[in-house]
Amino acid sequence: MSATLQSVIAESVRDFREAKPHWSWQKWLTLIPVTALLVGAAVLMQIIMHPGEIGPMTVGPTKALAFTRNGDYIDVRILDPDADPERYRQDFAAHGLNVELKMKPASPSLVGAIVSASSPQRMVVFHNDGFEIKDGTRSRRIKKIEGTDCGRTWCLAGVSIPVDLHSPFEVIFGRTALPGERYEITGDPTARGEILEGVKLANKTVGEVRIMLQQRHATVSRYYKAPPEPAGRGGSGDVTEHPLQAEDVPDTWYVHEALGDPEKDAVRLIVAPRPADNPH
Repeated sequence: MSATLQSVIAESVRDFREAKPHWSWQKWLTLIPVTALLVGAAVLMQIIMHPGEIGPMTVGPTKALAFTRNGDYIDVRILDPDADPERYRQDFAAHGLNVELKMKPASPSLVGAIVSASSPQRMVVFHNDGFEIKDGTRSRRIKKIEGTDCGRTWCLAGVSIPVDLHSPFEVIFGRTALPGERYEITGDPTARGEILEGVKLANKTVGEVRIMLQQRHATVSRYYKAPPEPAGRGGSGDVTEHPLQAEDVPDTWYVHEALGDPEKDAVRLIVAPRPADNPH
């Protein structure tokens, strides 16, 4: 403890003793307000720590988004998926970008991830590395920033936006669902944080998967029969065209794939009496 702090405490004790000579030192200690102790600790920390030893500290609300200038582009990543929407608008406006972020309740693997991108009343062409917004004769490219694992569901960690983009651009990303709120965006049930995280479902029997879900206090909300032919060879590829009743799905059938469900503790299963030819 520094001489300065010691002298302050000693002087306070001396004054108190002179005012109440019949009180003991132990009794005085029990009456020191907690706030005074905290202030003393803060002063002591400032005295014994060098500036270079103090970690990063944030005062006030943190930013909802992270912006990094990258040549003629600004990389945008989501820092706080549960922030007030007004904070997103303020962050974008501060960088002169005409971008609107919409938040939708999503299953765990998609919280904080971008799941959709569009430009109202403009043509958007998708490329391997991003999106192209065509506005009359003008075309601007928005690049994808990958780096987040969403399993078999498409998602992005962020977008790289041209600094001179004037066309409105809309991004939808997942936020944490509130208690009792249904998911509007459902992810891969075997992805990070999901009900069946890390489980290889393909060609497990329906009975095996039912037991797994029961152990996780989850259920199967719907069953769909796997299309008889792959999409593009006579089949539509839309499994919702082939719904099944639970009582018509025996435990001996095979699971081809699992889909997320709007309910937090449920999944949908694509099943068939035969194993999948090309299991995922």
